Amino acid sequence: MANFQPVESKLVLKLQIGSDEWGKPQLSSQTLRGVNSAATADAVEAVASALAGVINVPLYTTQKIDTDAVIAV
Repeated sequence: MANFQPVESKLVLKLQIGSDEWGKPQLSSQTLRGVNSAATADAVEAVASALAGVINVPLYTTQKIDTDAVIAV
């Protein structure tokens, strides 16, 4: 039998830095490492919104990416 062991969690913010001539959003990504793997969706959204507000750029999407190792038991 095997189990998952958390290795890393990160938060990826996609920020809208402008629009092209057709109105399609131009995006920039910012990655924050060291996120608690147990963080809830509400907590992640609150942090992402607060960070976007501080840098005064519209938040387009937010992703929390968890990486786990498979450990044989």
